[in-house]
Amino acid sequence: MELAVDGGQTGLRAGLATDGRVRLTAEVPGLAYAAGRPVDVITERVLAAWHELRRPQVSTICLGLTTLLGPPAAHQELADRLFAALPAARVLITADAVTAHAGAFGGRPGVVLAAGTGSIALGVAGADAIRQVDGWGYLCGDAGGGLWIGSRGLDAALRGFDGRRPPGPLTARAHELFGDLAALPERLYLAPDAVARVAGFAVHVLELAGTDDSARAITTAAAHELAGTVAAAARCFPVGAEVPVSWTGRLLGSPILSSGFRAELDRLLPRVRAVAPAGDGLSGAARLAAGDLGHYRSLIKAFERSGEVR
Repeated sequence: MELAVDGGQTGLRAGLATDGRVRLTAEVPGLAYAAGRPVDVITERVLAAWHELRRPQVSTICLGLTTLLGPPAAHQELADRLFAALPAARVLITADAVTAHAGAFGGRPGVVLAAGTGSIALGVAGADAIRQVDGWGYLCGDAGGGLWIGSRGLDAALRGFDGRRPPGPLTARAHELFGDLAALPERLYLAPDAVARVAGFAVHVLELAGTDDSARAITTAAAHELAGTVAAAARCFPVGAEVPVSWTGRLLGSPILSSGFRAELDRLLPRVRAVAPAGDGLSGAARLAAGDLGHYRSLIKAFERSGEVR
């Protein structure tokens, strides 16, 4: 059996898999940037999920992570920590965009957009034609992702609260959710789950986008950012080639965001072909854990108990 892990900022999902197919799943809190050392947080969350799955015997662990691990030594440390705690012979560490692509396309060429708390696109036209776009984290990028939308929604809400613009539905919704907005910054900046709470406000921005101009403007801007990210990743394909595009993450479940994204993508990539995802990041991690690395081989750090494989 294999342990597949889809580690996002808001939640970490783990699945017990056999032959690349997930049989049983568990979910624990995500990999928040401010929660501690990345290696410590990832180890703790993975072990928590493994315990939720009743501590099964596993041969391989595949981690698709959103968190920045840092230098190569950190990857080795994470693998060593997992080897010490779990009965696995092999650990694979890669970005969540890679497992999202493997899940969506099953190893075939295409561009996948992973839009959740953050945002990243991965284009794979072949083993030597790979392009990753954005995924730079909430301080530098993740344009159009849930945290990006939620942050701009709260900015609009606070502008209405302090008088820089007339208060509107976003101000009212923020007050309903968070209480006295004068104390909102203090509560958020001190909260260990600040990323999840701000990203959670994106749901309300998207909900209000059908009736509120401010929410609609944020949603339209997010749709354009996500489409631009995909279009940039598609440059790994030859000019004029048809580009299969798929997606993963809960964000594009919003009809208004999805329709705006598709319209802008059609404008930027006239030969785009939308492909319904065959699976998600968790199923992609399970596929890779089963040993089929395919075009992704150069994007994956693989470790055995005797040391790094590649």
